[in-house]
Amino acid sequence: MLDTLKTYLKFTSWPIILAMLVLMSIGYMAISASERADPNMQGYATKQAIFACVGLLAFIGVTLVPYQAVGRLAYPLFAITLAILVFVLMLPPIRGSRRWIDLGIIALQPSELAKISFIILLAWYLRMGDHYRKLLGLAVPFVLTFVPIGLVLIEPDLGTSLLFLPTLYIMLFMAGAKLRHLLGIVALATVLLFLPVPHTLPADMPSSQRLDHEALAYWCDHDGGRAISAASLVKMKPHQISRIVGWLRQDQPRVVQSTGYQLHQSKMVLGAGCITGQRQDSLVNEYFRMLPDDHTDFIFSVVGGQWGLAGCVGVLLCYMLVFISGVEIAVGTYDPFGRLLAVGVMALLFSQLFINAGMTMGLMPITGMTLPLVSYGGSSLVVNCLALGLLVNVGQRRPILLGKRPFEFGEKKEKPPAPYGPFGQAG
Repeated sequence: MLDTLKTYLKFTSWPIILAMLVLMSIGYMAISASERADPNMQGYATKQAIFACVGLLAFIGVTLVPYQAVGRLAYPLFAITLAILVFVLMLPPIRGSRRWIDLGIIALQPSELAKISFIILLAWYLRMGDHYRKLLGLAVPFVLTFVPIGLVLIEPDLGTSLLFLPTLYIMLFMAGAKLRHLLGIVALATVLLFLPVPHTLPADMPSSQRLDHEALAYWCDHDGGRAISAASLVKMKPHQISRIVGWLRQDQPRVVQSTGYQLHQSKMVLGAGCITGQRQDSLVNEYFRMLPDDHTDFIFSVVGGQWGLAGCVGVLLCYMLVFISGVEIAVGTYDPFGRLLAVGVMALLFSQLFINAGMTMGLMPITGMTLPLVSYGGSSLVVNCLALGLLVNVGQRRPILLGKRPFEFGEKKEKPPAPYGPFGQAG
């Protein structure tokens, strides 16, 4: 037993664990800062600490099970997740959407579970063969992707739905899908999304929403209520259109006082933190009280306001440490499933980071995206810990290579590498 424990600790990626603990600690302190500024948030930091403990237990638990055993459960896990996504749509709405299942002590968010089960399923599907190197062979991966996207969009949860496609593309590319096929699909989708189509604006649409829609319309007939807009805008909710307008016109006074207020306050908090975040502490606390969702979607702004540029750079360096360690794990394993699993986890985490940090700085529209391991929320924190646990799991169980490297489709031959990893064959 002692030898097994020593082996486990020896082959565990400690840089990932260190970065994870630091990020969760920063999240706890940032939520505590928001709690001090807003009396209505009392107890949030304590709940986050409890979520962190549960996340650490989930992290340890998933590292104890060989990742190949997890892969063999890919299809049942994905089916259960889809069933939960359908079930949540039947529940009464909470704050205008059907995203959560109230379990009493915690509100479970099925879309978070969908992210991790999707990565496991896609990695398991792509691990064998090279059928996805043909254009028609990409049909199944795209279908497996659009099913959860559709269910998540119905909730509605645009932010989470945006994570599936980048993850799919990165995993397909690393598996060996042809770049021209992937880029061709992007070009076709872009044409369809921005294709000008005529439609009628509802007669009872509030004036503010009508102005937002007209700001993005190519042509609008005020008398008939008709407009020509991009096809994607026709299917968007009014508040989603308002967010896009608030992003494109974020410096206009009318927008700052309405749809762009949240983004404006986010940039004010970031700027007030200066270099170290210590010189304007009272001013930052004042901004915290005026920044909606500062403990969830805009936690990066709180970090910048509390600890300044140094705090933001520190957070980014922690993610960079995870990325470097993840690349080392992905490169060092020659099991197709293990490598794709590692790539999928990194793609998921860094898509979230890119979107969240970008929207808080005004570089992207506001979509309601949490910052991994830092933002408040039990489902998000536990799922991200599970994802990192899978990444560490792959690093612990790098199998012996008995044939050529995976995802190589030429005639190149290489000498197999020496055995590496404490458990030999994975699973």
